[in-house]
Amino acid sequence: MGSLAILAILILGGCGGKGSSASPPPGGITVAPGDGYVTVSWDMSPGVEYWLFHATTNGATFDPSSCPSVSGCGTNIKVSSPFVVPSLLNGVTYSFEMNARTSGGPGGSPTPVVSTVPRIAGSSWIPNTSTDANALRGVVQNGTVFVAVGDNGAMFSSTVNSAGWTTWTTWAKLTNPLPAANLNAVTYGGSYLAAGAGGVILLSSDAVTWTAQASGTTNDLYALATNGGGSYVAVGAGGTIIYSVGGGTWFTASPPTSNALYGVTYGGSEFVAVGAKGTVLTSTDGANWTLQAVTSNPLLDLKGVAYNGVSTFAAVGAAGALVTSSDGGVTWTSQSPIGTSNALNALTFGKQFVAVGDSGAIFTSLDGLTWQPQTSTPATFENLYAVKSFTNSYLGVGYAAVGASGRNLSSN
Repeated sequence: MGSLAILAILILGGCGGKGSSASPPPGGITVAPGDGYVTVSWDMSPGVEYWLFHATTNGATFDPSSCPSVSGCGTNIKVSSPFVVPSLLNGVTYSFEMNARTSGGPGGSPTPVVSTVPRIAGSSWIPNTSTDANALRGVVQNGTVFVAVGDNGAMFSSTVNSAGWTTWTTWAKLTNPLPAANLNAVTYGGSYLAAGAGGVILLSSDAVTWTAQASGTTNDLYALATNGGGSYVAVGAGGTIIYSVGGGTWFTASPPTSNALYGVTYGGSEFVAVGAKGTVLTSTDGANWTLQAVTSNPLLDLKGVAYNGVSTFAAVGAAGALVTSSDGGVTWTSQSPIGTSNALNALTFGKQFVAVGDSGAIFTSLDGLTWQPQTSTPATFENLYAVKSFTNSYLGVGYAAVGASGRNLSSN
């Protein structure tokens, strides 16, 4: 007997137990789209087994009995709410319905069909509970742990678990050994590092206990980057660049600029720093830096820079300024501004580039050249100062953004 025939028997007749159908059908069924997955939620009752069916029917009616003969139909048995259906195609309409039973009996009446379309992360944003009144200026993720830092020594962490697939809402305040220090950036590269005003550097192995490090500078530090192998670079006011292996001992570089540096990233075997007056610097080791010419440079401040993992760097800044390099950082070109008069303060790349800025501005781009505006639901109008891509087993690929008044958003 074929597998489809066996599945049809199970659906119609249960698993051979002495149970019965559950009626009415499960209530409160909702589907929330993600990037390549859907989260299904419903009202559960004790002692009831739930079966979930999905198919690429573009919203057309189907029922559990016809599932085995419907193209692309899938069945998940004995599931609990919330349940994630993985390995779906973005841009394709999927329809879902459920039935219920007790003790392995036959399925009861199905729920109404509910449909949704999975979409690439970055196209839909959810505001989470604000941390406090302080502005948040940096965010990073390691596994299931998120850390955000900001003004007046603000430091928070949030841990995502399997009960929170689509968003996280609870932030725990961390103890800052320098509670008055404004913190502008945080990163993770084997250890957590935070940097801020007056050359402050904080180091932590667990995101709980932080210790101050001697940075060798009293200039404000605005951004951090790591190569993922234990090397770190921090950049800041007056062209300041410091670098470290391990984050404990720091050395001062001699960059070829005195312009403030607001953003830094690592990709394609090199660090790239950007800053005031369209400044772009590159370095393979964090110690020796080269000033890059930017074709048709409008001399607008650049605030954030990111790498797409292949060959393209993009940097954004004041009044939607955009410069790109498609040859791994060798040649830089000023592009037409992204469609906003707002400053864009930060940039990251996950499956696409995501830029955030003043007045809640969010833009995405697959290639770094063509950009689409995005909004959160409900809409956010606070200034956004940092954005970071993330990947973990619970949320998949997504983005976290933070900004004024403790605002934080997520998209996955």
